[in-house]
Amino acid sequence: MDGECSRGDNQESILSHQTSEPRYMTYEYLESITNVFSEERIIGRGSYGVVYKGVEDGKTIAVKKFKSLFDEKKFMKEVNYLKMLNHKNIVPYIGYCNENPKIKQMFNGELVLVEEPHMLLCMEYLPNGSLRDYIADKSSRLDWRKWYTIIEGISQGLNYLLGQDPPVTHLDLKPENILLDDNMEPKVADFGLSRLLYENNTIETVNFAGTLGYMPPERIHENKISTRFDIFSFGVIILEIIIGDRNYPAVNETPFDDFIEMQLQKWGEKKMNKQDNTSFKIDCQQIRRCIRIGLLCVQPDRKKRPEIKDIIQMLRDYLDEVSS
Repeated sequence: MDGECSRGDNQESILSHQTSEPRYMTYEYLESITNVFSEERIIGRGSYGVVYKGVEDGKTIAVKKFKSLFDEKKFMKEVNYLKMLNHKNIVPYIGYCNENPKIKQMFNGELVLVEEPHMLLCMEYLPNGSLRDYIADKSSRLDWRKWYTIIEGISQGLNYLLGQDPPVTHLDLKPENILLDDNMEPKVADFGLSRLLYENNTIETVNFAGTLGYMPPERIHENKISTRFDIFSFGVIILEIIIGDRNYPAVNETPFDDFIEMQLQKWGEKKMNKQDNTSFKIDCQQIRRCIRIGLLCVQPDRKKRPEIKDIIQMLRDYLDEVSS
């Protein structure tokens, strides 16, 4: 494979000489920096594979090892997407490995040579894990200001993706795929299901994409995807951050204002004794605005969902109100 190099081709110090250009990394090298993919180096698991911590000379990266049965075309698609993306709210991509060495195995009593696929992605190591960890941990929830910053960051990453020409639709936006750096800055990750949509088309597809609970109704019932797919998923994430789970009311059944006031009361009970009254009032304004945005995003009719630029404007309008 072009760009492939061996351990002897000076890959031993690759982490100490990182450049902005993603690099090809050999399987042998990735074995060496993950302690042969040992259990103690595991930092995450998913349906497609396991993520390990790779360490060398004090430098750390995340190494995602895909299952051997994972579709190689999907893998290379994710590699190619990551190569073209560069934004502070998109997880930085460092390199990849795609090798198919032949190994000896017993088959019908005979030793035969079979290919063993090795597909790995190398990303920047983000020490604070995924957004899921913080939503799930009720005992140490972040304060509202940090949640608001995370919502803003996700919106900027999504705006970057949908602003590409053609737009990049993620199709699996969920808390597990939002990683947090050491400053709790959110970064969108995992582009294995992504698609390029030309001229904002809505297309029909038989391929299953997305995660139940974050998938819009048109995907479930009509097998349709569009740029409004990710808007729905983002709305679920916003509501899940505020509510603590995905059990939000049907938009057509519950008045916005009733639901918003109920959630504000819950936040008030949690925060009233921890903040001064002025600070809490500002938080309430932000929470109210974010709940409204979330409910607009999860409307069943995709044409009624706001575009990402409108969401960013709604968040910006709030900041203008506070500063004025």
